[in-house]
Amino acid sequence: MNGEVISERRLAELLGLSRTPIREALGRLESKHFLRRSGRTLLVNGVELAEILEIMAVRKLLEADAARQAAGRMSPGKIADIRARLLQMTSPATVTADYHWEVDDLLHLSIADTGGNRLLQRLIDELRVRTRLFSKETVPGRFAPGREEHLAILAAIEAGDDEAAAAAMVRHIEGTRQAIVQSVTGLPPS
Repeated sequence: MNGEVISERRLAELLGLSRTPIREALGRLESKHFLRRSGRTLLVNGVELAEILEIMAVRKLLEADAARQAAGRMSPGKIADIRARLLQMTSPATVTADYHWEVDDLLHLSIADTGGNRLLQRLIDELRVRTRLFSKETVPGRFAPGREEHLAILAAIEAGDDEAAAAAMVRHIEGTRQAIVQSVTGLPPS
């Protein structure tokens, strides 16, 4: 919960660990902005819908550019590997959340990596971390459309069509944004 106090000591006791690894883990969560300090108190830093919408708007711009740069540049072997993994994911019931994120990361981060812009790669990775709480479990209706959108992005990259790759990425990010809004608000897509 947003604003909930985090107790390093209590977590260590609960998990049966020393405080050192707990402190290190909490430090990583704080560096990723999942936690925040108020004086000496560590608090959960919730993610508001407005922040998610901002993140998705920035992701749309950055990842469209990354897809544009990757068009015609991603290796055939990488494309084949990603495509094979996507095609194996036929039903949300047979795909674990971890594997789903692994394949999702493989696609998005491979696209960012192909362009060679390290800052763009890092920004995309950081923004994706902030939206990870919206998974196939919390937004189940995105499994099949997301898979098809990923395949369309790959096809455009493979064809070397930079504008089609960017447009396919924009459709994908926008579809994800709409599904997140619907899952949070209960309102139909706009």
